[in-house]
Amino acid sequence: MASNELKYVADVETELGPIPEVICHLNELNQVFLNLLVNAAHAITDRNESERGRIVVTTRLEEDVVIVSISDTGTGIPEAIRSRIYDPFFTTKEVGRGSGQGLSIARNIVVDKHGGRLTFETELGQGTTFFVHLPVAGRKVVQSAA
Repeated sequence: MASNELKYVADVETELGPIPEVICHLNELNQVFLNLLVNAAHAITDRNESERGRIVVTTRLEEDVVIVSISDTGTGIPEAIRSRIYDPFFTTKEVGRGSGQGLSIARNIVVDKHGGRLTFETELGQGTTFFVHLPVAGRKVVQSAA
């Protein structure tokens, strides 16, 4: 689904390490990855350079957590807005290009529905990497004491 957003602006590479199956809501995680890929393409476009960008998708296992990372060679996230990027309806994109819901939805799916984490590393002018941390066993349910 993201191919139209990606094919003209970036080369996509994969470095897929061996990972186990994860108990998850697959369709919802597909939405997370789609949102992150489209944001990466937009960040590369925003560089305003004629050179194609690069998006790298990696997977790895750390203990009982699968980590999927999506890195781009886009603009990076300015420090002044980093604390707001997961806020619903917050966007720096022009009208019609983004609703400001993508990262908010992604965070909700990863954190609230899967008990994972959604983090990022960024450097202005160099790009951003988002990390989706998913517990292999799925969301842990806390048992209440009876």
